Amino acid sequence: MPLFCHIYDCVTAYIFKKMALPPYQTTTKREDTKKTNTIYPLLRYFFVTSRQIKNSTEMNATEDIVFSRNTVEFVTVAAEFCAYLERSNEHSRKEFVDTLLKLLPLLYIKAQMLPDEERISEDDLEDFVSEDSYEVMRMTIFDMLADKDSYLDVFVNDMKYSDTPITKSISEDIADIYQDIKNFVCLFQLGINETMHDAIIECNEHFRQYWGQTLTNTLRALHDIRYNTSLDDEEEEGNEL
Repeated sequence: MPLFCHIYDCVTAYIFKKMALPPYQTTTKREDTKKTNTIYPLLRYFFVTSRQIKNSTEMNATEDIVFSRNTVEFVTVAAEFCAYLERSNEHSRKEFVDTLLKLLPLLYIKAQMLPDEERISEDDLEDFVSEDSYEVMRMTIFDMLADKDSYLDVFVNDMKYSDTPITKSISEDIADIYQDIKNFVCLFQLGINETMHDAIIECNEHFRQYWGQTLTNTLRALHDIRYNTSLDDEEEEGNEL
């Protein structure tokens, strides 16, 4: 709680105790009328004005997070990431891999800059990415990567029960990341400060718990596709056909 809010609460409680007046009481016994008429208007003005300032202070704290430079930069990268994936079928496999190798590290860096705060509301935030939208995104990426979609991963929970690496899917990983980021972008586009604030906090939580690790795993697989396979030769063969 801001320092002013704490001082305000203490001072208000002290005045009410000394005056023996509950908030907004307008009448007292006849013998106290003169004292009340003199002091109460000032007390009421202090109470109302201070409450307005307190609410304004809390709102400013929310706006500071929502419109901070780190948040704006993350939103910008997140929106570009989603927009690119949604038109990914317009690009070749090499262009797709090259672009993701630039967008994913940037998304990771900007996510690390998000504030670590508490949510304002306890209500669940709305989901905008449906199962059908998720599946369309996954299949689009799978069709593009084809035989390059699968990779071996050791940074998964199931690995503790296995003696061999687990096979993962780049298209599924990217679709998982897209789902979280797209939900965040859509919530931010609503333009409601409290919702935008909670969307930032939830996205940061999911980054730390889920899609941050998924992103780094996928990045390793994409790096291998880009620099340890001959994408240029494959594309030339495909063009000849």
